[in-house]
Amino acid sequence: MNIKRNRIVTTIPIEEEYGYRYWIWETPDRFESARDRFENAVSDEEFFCNEPKDLDLGGTWTQVEYKEFMSAVNETGINGHLHESTDSYIFRVKLEEV
Repeated sequence: MNIKRNRIVTTIPIEEEYGYRYWIWETPDRFESARDRFENAVSDEEFFCNEPKDLDLGGTWTQVEYKEFMSAVNETGINGHLHESTDSYIFRVKLEEV
């Protein structure tokens, strides 16, 4: 989470399985609220997402390359996966110091 112009912005890197694409979702919510909204959006058993930008989750979605995605995972400690209702999720990653 960072602050831009006195507002909270949570950066959530998300891997999209169907399109083999990587996204950075910047949301004006704290992690827990963003995760809950994401999980509610994908919970319908008929859920299928062809374009993450079409999800009504607020914030902005930016498509990035794998290297930038992994850099964001390492910086934020957050990782997301977007596929179907049974395997779409966002979680905190336990990062180990080397």
